[in-house]
Amino acid sequence: MSLEKKLVALALFICNSMGAVEITIVTTAIPSIVKDLSGFNLASYVFSIFLLTSAISNTVFGKLADLYGKKKLLQSSIVIFLIGSLMCGLSKNMLFLIFSRAIQGLGSGAIATLTMAVIGDVFNIEERAVISGYNSTVWSIASLLAPLLGGILLLKFTWHWIFYINIPVGLISMFLVHKYYNFEENKNSEKLDIKGLSIMTLFVICIIQAMSSLENHSFLSLNVLSPVLLSVLFLIIFSKIEKKAEHPVLPYKLFSKEIILIMIITFFNATILIAMDVYNPSFMQSVQGYPPIMSTVAIVPLSTSWMLASFLLSNIISRYSTKNILVASLSILAFGVLGLIFLKPNSNLCYMGIMSCIIGLGFGGSFNMLLFVVQETLSKENMGMASGSVMFIRTLGQTIGISAFGMILNNSIVKYFSNLGISVNTANFLNNHSLKASDIVQSQFLGYNNIYIVAFVLALLCVFISLFLPAKKKLNNY
Repeated sequence: MSLEKKLVALALFICNSMGAVEITIVTTAIPSIVKDLSGFNLASYVFSIFLLTSAISNTVFGKLADLYGKKKLLQSSIVIFLIGSLMCGLSKNMLFLIFSRAIQGLGSGAIATLTMAVIGDVFNIEERAVISGYNSTVWSIASLLAPLLGGILLLKFTWHWIFYINIPVGLISMFLVHKYYNFEENKNSEKLDIKGLSIMTLFVICIIQAMSSLENHSFLSLNVLSPVLLSVLFLIIFSKIEKKAEHPVLPYKLFSKEIILIMIITFFNATILIAMDVYNPSFMQSVQGYPPIMSTVAIVPLSTSWMLASFLLSNIISRYSTKNILVASLSILAFGVLGLIFLKPNSNLCYMGIMSCIIGLGFGGSFNMLLFVVQETLSKENMGMASGSVMFIRTLGQTIGISAFGMILNNSIVKYFSNLGISVNTANFLNNHSLKASDIVQSQFLGYNNIYIVAFVLALLCVFISLFLPAKKKLNNY
């Protein structure tokens, strides 16, 4: 791999680290933010608006990249992200902060899609597996270190600096992209399908709004059913528009049997990943009583084995069929998640590390492979659209997954205390001194255990679906 390619890869890693940090660092600072801006009741919107606009820009910028090239759009996305970060830091009230987070989310989602498209455009298939492995590791490590960084910034400065910290990092990545990304880009002359993009955006808004409402309302409530019904309506309208569109938002090849199966696996894979990233460290702290620094045992082995699996993938990707690689990788993933079901409050620290390592091997062999299959199915002129579609499905899987698993955890806790004849509010039950500490731990343990059971079922479903993929298809280097 040439030095120029390595420097481009470095720029992409820096870009993605900004998005990873910004997703998790705010969790550390949100108590200080809502207290300072008097907006406790609006705290959830700080997160949901970021995910919403990220999901939208995943698809939109993927298509724009195919039309106008990736370099300029990547630089523009970084600028959007930095403007959003600066506005967040300057916020004097919650409404302005929420608006600023929307802009920041647009930049973050665009960066995530465009970096994947650049990897698919610049690097060959073996290099792509290695770079994607490094990229995933950078994302995981950045997500892990972000809360620690946020704590340090809050200790020494104010919450505003968790947003200002992005400015120098973003400028460095912009410089590297400008100076070293000089590769020939594949563009096409297709017109942008404005109608299709608009309807898809409304569809995404309705889906995420429905999932957000599910946190506080039942599925049959008007708050949930209204956006669900609207999303169905928009989906029907979108399908009719796309059938008549000269240059549709989603290329026809994305609706082949193979790609539909790949997208379903991608959705569930992302859902499992968000559970591992969020709930494994929480299990160690809330149930096993380990300090936050020890929760790295749930993340570092996963990231390390993920990277090792990506290196292995780069050597075997052209020798074995996509089906064989995915079935093997997803089976390893399912085995690792199965091991988490047997976790106990007093389980040895090494047990979580070993299971996380196995899970990382499964993700390393499947997560990036799913993207490669979609990229290889479409032409290089549609690389942005391919990457954007996969990133959209991943974001949707994580967004829906975190809401679904949160409901499982909360319902499990409520049910545990209900069986004891005690009514609890999960919003403040940790500070309820009338509850026994042992019951608080046990209720959370049951909640996490239920999450792991659901994650295992999803992993098994991924293995089952992968059995229906073409048996002999291999990815070729180009």
